[in-house]
Amino acid sequence: MNYFTLFNLPEKFKINKNLLCKNYYQLQLQFHPDLFIKDSESQKKIVLEKSIQINKGYRTLKNFLNRAVYLLSLHGFQIEKETFLLKNNNFLIEYFSLYEEIDNLKESCFDELLLTSLLKKIKQKINNYEHEIDLEFDKKNFKKVVKITAKLLFLNKMKLNLKKEHNIYLKKDKLG
Repeated sequence: MNYFTLFNLPEKFKINKNLLCKNYYQLQLQFHPDLFIKDSESQKKIVLEKSIQINKGYRTLKNFLNRAVYLLSLHGFQIEKETFLLKNNNFLIEYFSLYEEIDNLKESCFDELLLTSLLKKIKQKINNYEHEIDLEFDKKNFKKVVKITAKLLFLNKMKLNLKKEHNIYLKKDKLG
């Protein structure tokens, strides 16, 4: 099932999120499982699967990064995270440098100024890569989009890990 077709959207990276949302709610009104309570078990199963597909498609297309990965897969491109860092020394150096900053942040007991600065730096890199992806999708330069998307996946993971580490620190600090 092509999610762009499901939501009646053109198969391109830049989407009309309002139209996506509108079409999502229209589909939910048609296929919500609660509307089929009195139907047969086989019909309920079909509707449940359709509802799951609608929800998954909506989450995929709504999220910038998920949409990029999905659209790349429709064009036959996969992101190989396992080998990406090994093939991209410059990004590997940048990646480890950011993790060093996270380690320094832990050592400083998550100094608020350092935390804010690092989060701002990561968010800025993410914003820059998102802008690049927009441009490269327009040019249909899928190989470059794969590289940028892989970088974004790593940076998002890093941002999540940073927030997780900070939350763990805050819990430990409260416990004494």
